[in-house]
Amino acid sequence: MTIEDVTALPFVATGAEALFRVAPVTGDATHGTSTMTTGPWLADELGMPCRGALGVLMDDVTGYPITARARAGQWSVTTELHLDFSRSPALDGSILRAESEVVAVDPDGGLASGRIVDESGRVVAIGSARLRFVAAELPPRSVLDDIAPPRVNAPSIIELLGAHHRRDNASAGLELEPSESLRNPLGNVHGGILLCASEIAGHSAVTPQGEFRTTSIAMAYVRPCPGTEPITFAPRVIYRGRTFAVVQVVGRNQSGKTCTTATVTCHRE
Repeated sequence: MTIEDVTALPFVATGAEALFRVAPVTGDATHGTSTMTTGPWLADELGMPCRGALGVLMDDVTGYPITARARAGQWSVTTELHLDFSRSPALDGSILRAESEVVAVDPDGGLASGRIVDESGRVVAIGSARLRFVAAELPPRSVLDDIAPPRVNAPSIIELLGAHHRRDNASAGLELEPSESLRNPLGNVHGGILLCASEIAGHSAVTPQGEFRTTSIAMAYVRPCPGTEPITFAPRVIYRGRTFAVVQVVGRNQSGKTCTTATVTCHRE
């Protein structure tokens, strides 16, 4: 498929977009645009904005222009997703705007870059995504459109995800319960939601009092996370100094196999 063949992006809305207030991605095979409406649901347990919640927006806006280049019988899956944050998103109902640009595409997949800005035009985050094409058959669109997220009015990001800290100890990790609302069109947990949960687990392990803020997260998706089983996110603090910290977070499926790895960096504010 050539760039000229793409007149619209193959956007498929799922419960993940409804939960995170992400609008359909528009554009073509060279770029994408989308928006996300902020609100109190973005707050973490300390009442601070969760920066990892931008993962769904960035994953969608960078991924769909590349997916538009997939051949018939193919879809794309994210293998790497990186975000760098310059500030926290607001909690006031304002609109975040995202745009992306395709950097390269080949028969195996592609690379795209993106950025998210607030209503004042200030950059909130920049990112990049690498995707691979896979053989896939999507379910009928009507099945996906019927998903009504039960937690869409949750007052915090933890409740929105349906997650909980393991053993009532933030440093022990996070567990994500299975839910249709968290899945992508292929039935696996959405890559942006996996990034969000990884960021929460990593940030909580470093800074239970909230004195640090996440400044970047680098995700690698090594195998699909089925949306029908719980996923656990285990953080390991690599370094924690007075002003800088690094945490590795591993996401595992029910059988204990690694599905994701993330490096979360935090700076003291």
